[in-house]
Amino acid sequence: MLRTASDPDADAGTGTTGGAGDRWDGLLTAVRHCCALVVTVLLAPRLWWRRRRRGTRTAISTATMILASSLVSLLLGVSTATASTPVGPHEATWSTTLDSTVTLDLGPLGTAAMESPAGILGVKVVLGEIPGDPALDTANAASVGQSLSSDATSYLSLVSHPDLTIRQGLYGLAGDALRRAGVVEAIFLCCVAAWRLAPTKPWRETVRAGVSHRWAATVAFSAAVATVASLLVPAMRTAPSPGSTLSVLEGTPLAQARFSGRIADVVTAYGPKARTFVETSKGFYAKADTNLRAAWKAAEQTEGLVDVTAVDGKVDTEDLQARVRASSAKTLVKATDPEPDAAPQPSESPRAAATPSISVTGARSVSERGRKTAVLTTDLHCNLDVIAFSGVLDQLSGADIHMDDGDLTMTGSDPERVCVDALTQAVPSSAKKVATIGNHDSDATASRLRSQGWTVTDGSVQTVAGITVLGHDDAERTTAAGTKPRSGETTEKIASRLATTSCGGTPVDVVLIHQPATFDMLTKEGCAPLLLAGHVHAERGMTTEISPRTGLPVTGIISGAGKGGTSLGAVTEDAFLHVLSFDATGALVAWRAVILHSDASVTVGAWRPVPGIASGQTTATMASTPSPSASATSVQAPTEASQSVGPEEATQPQEGAEAQGESDSSDG
Repeated sequence: MLRTASDPDADAGTGTTGGAGDRWDGLLTAVRHCCALVVTVLLAPRLWWRRRRRGTRTAISTATMILASSLVSLLLGVSTATASTPVGPHEATWSTTLDSTVTLDLGPLGTAAMESPAGILGVKVVLGEIPGDPALDTANAASVGQSLSSDATSYLSLVSHPDLTIRQGLYGLAGDALRRAGVVEAIFLCCVAAWRLAPTKPWRETVRAGVSHRWAATVAFSAAVATVASLLVPAMRTAPSPGSTLSVLEGTPLAQARFSGRIADVVTAYGPKARTFVETSKGFYAKADTNLRAAWKAAEQTEGLVDVTAVDGKVDTEDLQARVRASSAKTLVKATDPEPDAAPQPSESPRAAATPSISVTGARSVSERGRKTAVLTTDLHCNLDVIAFSGVLDQLSGADIHMDDGDLTMTGSDPERVCVDALTQAVPSSAKKVATIGNHDSDATASRLRSQGWTVTDGSVQTVAGITVLGHDDAERTTAAGTKPRSGETTEKIASRLATTSCGGTPVDVVLIHQPATFDMLTKEGCAPLLLAGHVHAERGMTTEISPRTGLPVTGIISGAGKGGTSLGAVTEDAFLHVLSFDATGALVAWRAVILHSDASVTVGAWRPVPGIASGQTTATMASTPSPSASATSVQAPTEASQSVGPEEATQPQEGAEAQGESDSSDG
């Protein structure tokens, strides 16, 4: 039967067939477009590469090669790094491993191991000997006993602050890894350069021919893979850790560590005591930190007019406000109520009274002329917690300079580099750092300080944050074997040389010296206006004397902590730190003491003026607080010493300042 154009069935069949064909055609077209797009994308880099200039292609390929080779070199360096960094009192060798384990090898005492937090990368630490005193002929029962006591202190410091030792070791490994990576990269680049600069083509063609030969390439590749596998597989094999976990360490970071040998017995027996000591010490200094912040905040709110003591993170605000009002009233009376029988001097005039010849110092001068702030520490003796406490004071005071007046360590041994590192990390990076070397510090201490960015006094005038500082190493050197001369110079000779230098062409703002016995000669010469010392483990306040040679005032501070408050754990006597405020010329305008008490309370002293000298006197001393040795609960209202000094008082002793003879500088 013939189909006509008007046949509806024929039209329907034709429409159905045509629609299906169109869909297939569209699908095939889309697939072709997708394939073309994929090919274009795949070929785009090649086309882009061909369009680049020859120089551009060379630069890109060279950079890619260097980046890839550097990455491989770094991986090799990290996986083979070693370092020598002390652990407690021990010398120790650190090395990286690929067994996912951190292992401490104590030799015959056993091992301690735990899972590495760095994945496949592990660390093995092998303890070595404890360095002895170089002068073996001086060893005796007393010196050896002192050395053993120092070793025990180092162990407890390690337990209480393991992060400092770990950071030291990791820094050492990182440095060695970079050195090794640099060597590997240098060798690789030398080989590439030799290849590029080969003078004749036959050698290069021979190598290319060998590489292009199938069997030669296969053998070379197989040998390389076998070599790498023989090195990596044993290194990456994680053997079962010997020993077992200890219940006494539950709740500590070492809860999952496994101990074996005698060390496991030692940890089981003494672990609870060490843990209690560490927790008690941490609790004490956590309270001290809180009290310092609370006392400092309150002191700032009162503009440093009165002493502020914080206990349990709180300040007695009612008592504080009463003392501030009383202090302000005293200042007002002093400024407006002259003595009834006081007759004006003929030379007095409004202009002369308004323009005193001697600058006013004290609390009021800090906001007016205080341009630089310095924090002074001394005789820290590696008490890592007090070191951290001093860093908090740096932050709160906005210190521009941190001055350490010596005896940062106990014996100056190489393992005590952790003391230097701890203070460096505590001081804000924005603050400049200057230190002098005390009798307990060594040349190694000085070298470590310099390597950490400290300016170390060396007998010359040095500028630190705009303040000119003069100082020198202590004349004596104290170790476990006793005290002996450091060099041929005595304290008197050093003092004489520093006095001569201070009167040279460069003006000196501060003499930073550990031994206060040097003050006499420096005061007689009278060229350095401010002398800072420690050593005696006692705070002596601030003393001003008139130089017999120049007739100028020379001011000195002797600072420090009581002997019971050094080295380890909570302080048992008041520990003093000082905050100094200098004007733009480097002159001292005010000072205050910050006292850490044995009950963890903290006193932030009022800003005090430089003691004035009355007519007919040559010496005046001002205490850092009304009662320097008082406990936190007995701090009284400050004296007039904390107030601004009026023009008429500039040459008279301040209330709270007393005349006295030479300060005692007994050894400590």
